[in-house]
Amino acid sequence: MVFFIILVSAFLPGNFCLAESLHYQGTHILTYSTMAKLTESFEQITGIHIEVKGGGCADGVVVVVNDRFEMGGLCCPLKQEEIEQNGLVGHPVARDIKTVIVNRKNPLSNISAEQLRAIHQGVTTNWEELGWIDKPIAVVYRKHCLDRQEPVRLFLGLDNRLDNLTSKAITVRTDKELIDYVSQFPTAIGVTSNVFVRDKDVRILDIDNVSPTADNVESNQYQFTAILYIVTKGEPDQDTKRFLEFVRSDVGQAIVKEHLAGIP
Repeated sequence: MVFFIILVSAFLPGNFCLAESLHYQGTHILTYSTMAKLTESFEQITGIHIEVKGGGCADGVVVVVNDRFEMGGLCCPLKQEEIEQNGLVGHPVARDIKTVIVNRKNPLSNISAEQLRAIHQGVTTNWEELGWIDKPIAVVYRKHCLDRQEPVRLFLGLDNRLDNLTSKAITVRTDKELIDYVSQFPTAIGVTSNVFVRDKDVRILDIDNVSPTADNVESNQYQFTAILYIVTKGEPDQDTKRFLEFVRSDVGQAIVKEHLAGIP
């Protein structure tokens, strides 16, 4: 039996490991679009299996702080107390492309960042002000990570308590709800992640005449983005470090760029 194991091992790739596994839970933006393919490719190369679960930033922090999983996923930066008190380390792995969507009956193809902020802050309230019909603008807004420096809220100039969000906004909890609202109501507008918009019955707007593409993000022309992080408690162990290195490699970043933008 010992001889058989040695013989089999000799024909395995040099860095292949048996019965090893890692665990990840966190932001559904990364989980939904990219993690499955990244972990599958990583396992083919190393033999290390990674269990992937979705969720949000809070899930990503909790599982790592409580030593349940080696990796958590965040779409917002870590808070300073999480770094200082829990020793969490954020590893940038990709950039999310934030996308402005409207109903397909809306003929507009472009909006300025200034107009987008004015709409969400209740300064601009009618589509006629943007050159369309005389109808109120229905803002659909996803409440998300109010205790963090959440990129959408910062880009729109909204405060942490959303006191300056238009009082007529329809607030939702998920990107699916937001997209469903916009697809059903002709006068609706919302912001979501580009990874969720594929094959949905909505129209994507350019911002300041720049389209939300990975190339435009990476050339710094499209500014409405958010860094996605994989978080570890302290410095990653050897296998986790290998996975992070793989994600940042040319092969890993090619997978990332299928639905997201690469890291700088």
